[in-house]
Amino acid sequence: MAWYTILFITVFSFFFIKLFISLFVGDIDLDVDLDGDSDVDSSSVFSFKGILHFLMGFSAFLFGKAHMSNITIENGYVQFTLFDYVFAILSGIILVVILYFAYKVALKANCDPKQPEDLINNSKGKIYLNMGNGKYSVEASTHAGTINVEAYSTNKDLKSGDEVFLKKNNDRIIIDYDTEGSTME
Repeated sequence: MAWYTILFITVFSFFFIKLFISLFVGDIDLDVDLDGDSDVDSSSVFSFKGILHFLMGFSAFLFGKAHMSNITIENGYVQFTLFDYVFAILSGIILVVILYFAYKVALKANCDPKQPEDLINNSKGKIYLNMGNGKYSVEASTHAGTINVEAYSTNKDLKSGDEVFLKKNNDRIIIDYDTEGSTME
């Protein structure tokens, strides 16, 4: 079996195993994000996924070229020209670029903007950080998920981990003391 066929089978096997695990087993994420940025960036292109996609384009071109066209066979092996390798590399790069933009579009479509404007009145939250003078960082629930917001309170003795209810009051988010079931009673 030729090296490009082994590469083709191996790379696409990895891809389908990863796809099966993602769809049926769940998300297994081993990426380490040290800068806290969740957007797709250049490190995503040079990750295992990026290399896998490059090899998919590269090996698919060579495999298709060998099996679907008239190509020179010497000593039982296909002889690729320099242009074949250049086009295979370009195919791999093009696939990575296409998938880079596809992931970027999918991430944007999948993420609703999570802004303080999304707060539903009486959203439940948890004090994350006491910033002093009645100003708190609160992890709050919204219709799109959870966000960190700045909230204000007249009570300056709240601690990290305290559950609170939030309310929008003009341009500020305040901690609501009147909500039923609040721990602030």
